[in-house]
Amino acid sequence: MKAKHLFSALVVSTFILAAQAQGIAFVTDVKGDAAMDAGKATVMAEVKKGARISCTKECAVGVMYLISGKEYVLKGPGDFLVGDAEVTAKIGPPPTMRETNWKVSSKVVAQVAQTSSASIRMRSLGSAQKTEIAPLLAERLIYPRDTIVATLQPAFRWASANPKGPFDFELKASAGAKSVYKSKSNATSLTLPKNIKLQPDAEYNWMVKAGANEVGMTTFKTLPAHSLDLAQKRKPDEKAAFSDWLLYALTLKDIGADQDAGEVWAKLAKDRPDLPELAALAK
Repeated sequence: MKAKHLFSALVVSTFILAAQAQGIAFVTDVKGDAAMDAGKATVMAEVKKGARISCTKECAVGVMYLISGKEYVLKGPGDFLVGDAEVTAKIGPPPTMRETNWKVSSKVVAQVAQTSSASIRMRSLGSAQKTEIAPLLAERLIYPRDTIVATLQPAFRWASANPKGPFDFELKASAGAKSVYKSKSNATSLTLPKNIKLQPDAEYNWMVKAGANEVGMTTFKTLPAHSLDLAQKRKPDEKAAFSDWLLYALTLKDIGADQDAGEVWAKLAKDRPDLPELAALAK
């Protein structure tokens, strides 16, 4: 009986230790020179209970708790401690806190954090190990491509050596190969008319031709109705804070719209060249 109780205690202890080892928050923004524990604070880095974050004078760090959605902004100079449910200042001004409705899974945060961390390690290897990048094909479909989209009216894009075309565009429903929309275009993009709306949770294929030559053909799916609704409700306005757009990208990835998430990461990377890890997330 004692052995059984001892085993149960060990299981509980192991579970508690595992929970403590996992991140309870993550970094939503970094401006300036900031350190977390023994390393540099980076966007999307997981934050564990008891972590110490240090900021220089011209520095700001955003930290969001996974369960509550509360975001704390730490401004230097200062030294801060991450507790169970709040961040406190040991030295310097107290952090400001805002309540948010953002809720993203710890799993997707961990996945994105690992990708970001891997990109940082690759950069740390230096320019001595240069890799040869294969040139992109001149004729190719760009978006949406083998993905799930968070809209019923995607804006189609492609590339061509002759960007003025003319091009023949066709969109079909994969089930039964029914043609949904056909059009000609003199540009490498096309937006569906307002009266053409796709169905939720459905698969489509689209193709583009330039005369007798095929630019490409690919497929995509639309999200289920509840996920489409979530994506629409969560989409920030253009003037929203950087961290809101970062969290929107996480939400898109969480519901399976990976290419849409990549589009947001690319926008953020362009707006914030001081955070090169964002460019890796856009790929």
